[in-house]
Amino acid sequence: MWSFLYNFIFFPFLWFIAHIISIKNNKIRDSIKGKKGLWQRLDQHMKNRDLSKPLIWFHVPSAGEFLQAQPVLEKFLQNDFDCAVTFNSISGEKWVQRSNIFAEKQPILMDYLPYDFSPSIKRWIAKVKPSALIFVKFDLWPNTIRQSEKANIPIYLISATLQPKTLRYTSPIGRSFYGRLYASFKGIFTVTEEDRQRFLKTNKDLPRVEVFGDTRFDSVINQRDRLPVPDLPDYLKKKIVFVVGSSWPPDEQHIFPVLKEALEKYPDLFLIIAPHEPTEDHLHNSESYFRDFNLIRLSQLDPQSKEEYSIILVDSIGVLSSIYHVSHLVYVGGGYTTGVHNVMEPCSNGSPSFFGPIHYNSPEALQLVDDQLSYPIKNSEDFQKKLFELLDNPQKTKELGKKAKDYIESQCGASQKCFTTISQEIYEN
Repeated sequence: MWSFLYNFIFFPFLWFIAHIISIKNNKIRDSIKGKKGLWQRLDQHMKNRDLSKPLIWFHVPSAGEFLQAQPVLEKFLQNDFDCAVTFNSISGEKWVQRSNIFAEKQPILMDYLPYDFSPSIKRWIAKVKPSALIFVKFDLWPNTIRQSEKANIPIYLISATLQPKTLRYTSPIGRSFYGRLYASFKGIFTVTEEDRQRFLKTNKDLPRVEVFGDTRFDSVINQRDRLPVPDLPDYLKKKIVFVVGSSWPPDEQHIFPVLKEALEKYPDLFLIIAPHEPTEDHLHNSESYFRDFNLIRLSQLDPQSKEEYSIILVDSIGVLSSIYHVSHLVYVGGGYTTGVHNVMEPCSNGSPSFFGPIHYNSPEALQLVDDQLSYPIKNSEDFQKKLFELLDNPQKTKELGKKAKDYIESQCGASQKCFTTISQEIYEN
């Protein structure tokens, strides 16, 4: 029943709606355009395919999941496996095309996943001949799974998570549909024991569900150690640098008044604002709000200039991770919208973090709060109290930062577990 509903109703409807929405949505339109010419590109990619080597196929829907897969993928590459990476979004495409994404060997294929119609997936598998398929987190495509299973390709889910409020878990229909998909996996490697228990409740007959941890910890540490310290003015070394990372307007409504007050009260405070989407309107709003302070956009900054500023406004994407290198305190955006963004990156650099009340999407944020190493804030008054307490006590800030860094580093190791388990099973088969 589920196969019929998906193939003849749900996915064709999804395909149709996506094309309609793409008329006004640039991201969806660009993602659809990205699939054009896929089969011609695939033939070119496969010219480098060495059939004597096992090939590991990673599917990552977007940039975030790619970062989770990257440390596992690199271990396969370093051990002379071929690898292929498929994605679904324009953000995934832009991320994997970055020239510095791999330390050494490259995957032989990094391209869009065909539409999830059985003939297309069957054709893709016949051309690539993968030895294993690895999904990341929770993005699953039924026909991709079904056709891989038919071809006797072992399927794995790494950094697997099942949120307690998702319909995949709370809805009987969701549990039934996804429980059948999960049964096709040779291994589901979850982030936490709570995730493991939720997976098992979707289908008590799942063959194998184990707690391996989150590969994002490995990814964050690897990226931190690779990224250079940004070229910023020397006078920042004498400042307390507060970074606003990936902020949205609802975040800024709560934190900007407090940060303005803090800049006036603490002369050693320096502010770096990196909006999640640095559109011209968003940048202009920040410039207008802080017009009484000496502010400059990052693209216009001359690190050798003798003029001192109070605020740097980041007007490009892709630089926030390196900016965290110089941070002492951080506000991570998203906690007043759909959920907090990546809190691992600032903490891995030794910076205690603030974020909004919506942070239950992030297990590491919850743990950092439990350990009193990060601070969820309800409103401006709450933020002011906690921020000023830390600004008045630099030694406490430094100690909290070290403990947060130690926590992130202590969680590494999931990537090695995934690689060891999957590679051994491939050779055993």
